[in-house]
Amino acid sequence: MDNFVEQIVVKKTELKDNLKRLAFFSGGMALCLLLLTIGMNIFELMPVFLFLNIGVVWLVWFLFQSTFIEYEYIVTNNELDVDKIIARKRRKRLITIKINQAEDWGEYSDGKGADSSVTVQAHDCGYTNLWYIVTQHDKYGKTTVFFSPNMKVLEVMNKAVPYGLRKKELKEKKADEIEENLENQN
Repeated sequence: MDNFVEQIVVKKTELKDNLKRLAFFSGGMALCLLLLTIGMNIFELMPVFLFLNIGVVWLVWFLFQSTFIEYEYIVTNNELDVDKIIARKRRKRLITIKINQAEDWGEYSDGKGADSSVTVQAHDCGYTNLWYIVTQHDKYGKTTVFFSPNMKVLEVMNKAVPYGLRKKELKEKKADEIEENLENQN
């Protein structure tokens, strides 16, 4: 029987995202004012400079939107695909790893998975539900993926990792989650 589960995680806005947005906006405004000033002095070329201003406004909007990021985790049988979705319009495959070849995985605590040659950060930046998986990738070598999965993704992955790496505490977490849901319904 095939296993398939997917999850979309919205990356929380960090200070660097806000600083990028501020830089795009202020740089765009400065460039627009400069182009308008030049256009006023060379009156014959004013339509060209107005057209350039429209282009600058479009570029600033495009760059501003590119700071809104989501990650999608797709677990299909023994593979984890991690995609980056930018502004809900563009999608980029970050990595595909084989879960059944995992060397280590679990909830992240300082230093876990840090000795990899490649690290993929695909989490919500909340750092409360941060997991990692370390595996050998055909192209990149030893790779660590940091991600923020929900319980469904964890359950499917837990079935796919090698037997010695399976997490028994996931069953307990699921049982606690089911009890909470039943209490909330009553």
